Amino acid sequence: MDRLTDIIRNYSEEENITEASDFKKDLGIASFDAVCMTAEINKVFGISIDPTAFVKHRSVGEMWAYISSLI
Repeated sequence: MDRLTDIIRNYSEEENITEASDFKKDLGIASFDAVCMTAEINKVFGISIDPTAFVKHRSVGEMWAYISSLI
């Protein structure tokens, strides 16, 4: 999860990122940021997810569980 958190830090000004952090409400991740993060996540983890995954998996923990299921 540390690698995911590092990616998120590149797009959020929030320092305190937890599994419960909501991408939009807590971290201020906009849709353009989600698209950029998706590309970086795909590259770092060697997977292929769509930016709409951020709608379905709203928290960092939910996204990590989703990514983990694919790697």
